[in-house]
Amino acid sequence: MKKFKHHVYFAKPRQEQRHLFPHVCFSCRKSFKKPTREIARLCPQCHGPMVMLSRKFSAPRMTDVEQWRKVEFLVSHRFRFQSIHEQPSGSLVDYPATLAEAKLFVERHAGRVR
Repeated sequence: MKKFKHHVYFAKPRQEQRHLFPHVCFSCRKSFKKPTREIARLCPQCHGPMVMLSRKFSAPRMTDVEQWRKVEFLVSHRFRFQSIHEQPSGSLVDYPATLAEAKLFVERHAGRVR
């Protein structure tokens, strides 16, 4: 009988050992942390498309539909929860708390999206 080897002894590709990024599914209202890859990921539950966001993103509760609408609105306008700095002062801009604030936020910071 062969000796058992623990999984830590098997080498992994470098890319899998790097940072995990949140991938969100707006249909299921769920977030999964996965490594980056060139091919778009599909949701493991509904098999719909998932969107990769910044590591700074914190997913709202699944039952908080209003917050998910806000997140979907921001993502549809190319805001991936990356850092945004005010131009003259260089201070960080806080992301909005409500959908109404998000609409003003998009108007004000639309030119700063990468």
